[in-house]
Amino acid sequence: MTQESNSKSGKYWKEHVMSWEAGAYFKDRGKHPAFWDRMSTLFRGQGMYVRMDAALKMVVPFVKDKVILDIGCASGRFAFQLMEAGAQKVIGIDVSPTAIEAADQKRLASPYTDRMEFKAMDLTQPDIELPQVDLVTALGVIEYFDTPTLSTLLSKLKTSYFFLDFPDAEGRTRNWLIWNLRQVYLRLNHCPGVYLYTQAEFRKMAAPFGYTDFWFTRYSLFDYVSNLPRT
Repeated sequence: MTQESNSKSGKYWKEHVMSWEAGAYFKDRGKHPAFWDRMSTLFRGQGMYVRMDAALKMVVPFVKDKVILDIGCASGRFAFQLMEAGAQKVIGIDVSPTAIEAADQKRLASPYTDRMEFKAMDLTQPDIELPQVDLVTALGVIEYFDTPTLSTLLSKLKTSYFFLDFPDAEGRTRNWLIWNLRQVYLRLNHCPGVYLYTQAEFRKMAAPFGYTDFWFTRYSLFDYVSNLPRT
């Protein structure tokens, strides 16, 4: 199912996500990022690998036999790792039909053909409905949602548990060199914007939708928020 994107952020990622992924996961052969995504690897390094590996370690104890929704799945990298960790089913959604097509090709060539599903949709659209699942994951997604859009997303979640990469206002700006380099990259790539949140702001947004008991943690340069049980 493909939804027509009207938001600036949705339009940007619809066109840009595959190039970003190629630059972020530069070890993959056969991928060809655009110039600025290729250059971003020089200061990003292995950061995206670190972020995903840390996230996987934290969620693995809870994924066995669970139905999981992975928001912003791109070509399905994290979704397939969740399947390999024992998930019953993984549904991946992304604003880019091109990314979803790539993910679906991987699905058809995998042993998980009937246990994975990929859909193209723009979560900023008001009529979007999300499926009922056991766990929602999202890496590198909510930082591109402004406050009204993020609140709308939280209102649409049909899950008991979530695990999100969190754009912590204090943590993201602590390393001023990386933060300022990223601003240059975003401007050169014409990205509509990145939105940072304090923990208090996120708690205030999540509370009306029944999410009140959750925790924040930091690993390397990355922050996460979840209401999964602490191990």
